[in-house]
Amino acid sequence: MEEKVMSMEFQAEALNQLSTDDLDGKFAMLESSSVDDDLASLKKELSGSTKKGDLPPGRTSSKAAYPFPDADIENELNELRQRTRDL
Repeated sequence: MEEKVMSMEFQAEALNQLSTDDLDGKFAMLESSSVDDDLASLKKELSGSTKKGDLPPGRTSSKAAYPFPDADIENELNELRQRTRDL
């Protein structure tokens, strides 16, 4: 019985050491990184690349009512739209 208790104590101590080292490492990583420098670089990156209010590439609005280039898909969608209107 005593061996079982000691074994459980050793396991608990080992788990405690592992979690404490991980936590200390996370704090060390947070202290070593400069959030202000990261923020400044992001602001610099964003300020020079686009005008205010412009959407990023690939997110521009479409001029067409239904922007699917495949005619089969477009026809199927039109059929589904018509069915929903008929309900």
